[in-house]
Amino acid sequence: MRLENIGAISRIDLAGNWHEKTEGGGKIGLRWERIFSPNTAPTVELGFSYRGMTLDEASRKVFSFLRKQGEKDLSIEEIMALKTVLGVATTGDNQYTNSNPETSLDGPLFHLDSIRLSPVANKLVLRVEGRFKNGRFYRGIYYPAGVEGRIVEELFLQSLNPEHFQKYAQAYEDILKSIVWR
Repeated sequence: MRLENIGAISRIDLAGNWHEKTEGGGKIGLRWERIFSPNTAPTVELGFSYRGMTLDEASRKVFSFLRKQGEKDLSIEEIMALKTVLGVATTGDNQYTNSNPETSLDGPLFHLDSIRLSPVANKLVLRVEGRFKNGRFYRGIYYPAGVEGRIVEELFLQSLNPEHFQKYAQAYEDILKSIVWR
């Protein structure tokens, strides 16, 4: 299945039997989300999203500065500086940005296993992998959209089922290779 014009993505191909789960494109105000699942594994979700808010100037500058440094793993200080880019209520609320015990109610919502800047289809993006507090496995990329880089969009794979998540991890990587950026 070929998808076109999803935010900063001009074209992307989903191999296999994927179907869209979101009705009406998942648009709420400026925020939008499109979720797809394979017919044989409805617990697996491939999502495209934009939070509907532009980045604050400090976060935009940090993200831009780090992307200019090229491919690399990020330090704890860099992870903390990217909290807003990652989403303060999602992957940005992790063991590095939230010092509360992971088992407490105020603990991090996400356990970050890896984070790095890496090229996807000749564009340097932020690659994130880990698991949410609710047990959902996650692998995603964050990339700037718009002329000034004040918008960050996300493309992710997630599932509560670890076997399904692993089974579709390679399909996700193949999907990323098919991206044609605007």
